[in-house]
Amino acid sequence: MHTAADTVIEVRVGSRVAMDDCLNDAVARMIEVALRGCRRGIRVTRLGTGHFTVGLSEEVPFGRTEECDAWDRSS
Repeated sequence: MHTAADTVIEVRVGSRVAMDDCLNDAVARMIEVALRGCRRGIRVTRLGTGHFTVGLSEEVPFGRTEECDAWDRSS
């Protein structure tokens, strides 16, 4: 059984250096989860300035990592 806790990581950072490090760490953790049999790819979604989610997605082929920009810049 998989829960949101093991399939999505929320990342909030204040600098570019921290962003790169934190996103790389989150993707590495998701790779470990995917290799345990989830057979889903990884989606990194930008939600705003320094705010991301990294998670497993049925829409991303296993073995791939895709980026998605969901940042609503109109508000």
